[in-house]
Amino acid sequence: MKKVKQPLSIKIIYWFTQITFWIFVLVFIAAIAINIALLTESLGDTMQLHAGLPVEVNYTEKGSLMVYGEIQEVEFVEAIGKLHLINTNPQLAKWFGAAMMAVVIIFLYIFIMFKRFIGNVYRGFVFERFNIRMLKNIAYGLVVLWFFSVIYSALFYYFIAKELVFEHLEITSKYDSFGILLVVALFLWVLSHIFMNGVRLQEEQKLTV
Repeated sequence: MKKVKQPLSIKIIYWFTQITFWIFVLVFIAAIAINIALLTESLGDTMQLHAGLPVEVNYTEKGSLMVYGEIQEVEFVEAIGKLHLINTNPQLAKWFGAAMMAVVIIFLYIFIMFKRFIGNVYRGFVFERFNIRMLKNIAYGLVVLWFFSVIYSALFYYFIAKELVFEHLEITSKYDSFGILLVVALFLWVLSHIFMNGVRLQEEQKLTV
């Protein structure tokens, strides 16, 4: 087979994907090691876990801003941040570890599909059925990631965030819907169908010639 000369942009994307994929494989191995350590409770009782807070918060304490020689009263609204679980409860850490592992596995699946897709494009197989199916698989993976993220945020709110008590912080019930994941998944799904119809028309045209 004659080697297809690819533009520089495709080469950069291909090699960047290859490098980042293997870095992510190391992240996957590290996630497995962390979960094993959590399950065996070998990290001790002084574990300091940081978890992203998937809900918005309101600060009840006001502040001030000096502008144009005058003091402007300000306050924080709809802020987000990380929750530091001091000396994290081992059972709670196991649940967070399992959630982290699930997200890493979903990302790894999406990454594998994307790596195969870019690899096929790099070798000159662009509008092929097996390559277009990779786009569909990426879209399905994003939908699974969206579903998991929404469920995780809801569970985090009802079982953790709702029970938080701070002096100058109000926890709201607003959490991210992760709609961008659905938009990207829908775009890739529609794009794959457009490409597949193009391949089908091209095959029919070849048969009629």
